[in-house]
Amino acid sequence: MLFRSRRIGGNATVFHLDGERFGVMHDLVEIAVSAGALEARSREVVPMGATVSVGFEATEMTARRGEVVHCDPCEGGWKVGIRLADAA
Repeated sequence: MLFRSRRIGGNATVFHLDGERFGVMHDLVEIAVSAGALEARSREVVPMGATVSVGFEATEMTARRGEVVHCDPCEGGWKVGIRLADAA
């Protein structure tokens, strides 16, 4: 990771907001988040460039919108990076 981040407990779900994949969801685990980015592991590919909404199990986290900026193979799945939009 290239950003200062902190691990959060629980899982998250990514929900596609655009295109033919609208509504498709992916579960995320091993989540690290910073003010402007999130990195986690997914069992499935989450396409780069996708606009997504991220919902968190952790009660201290609010849902955020973002853009997938990388999705690279890793042990047990895919390492996904999401640039988070400013919180409203």
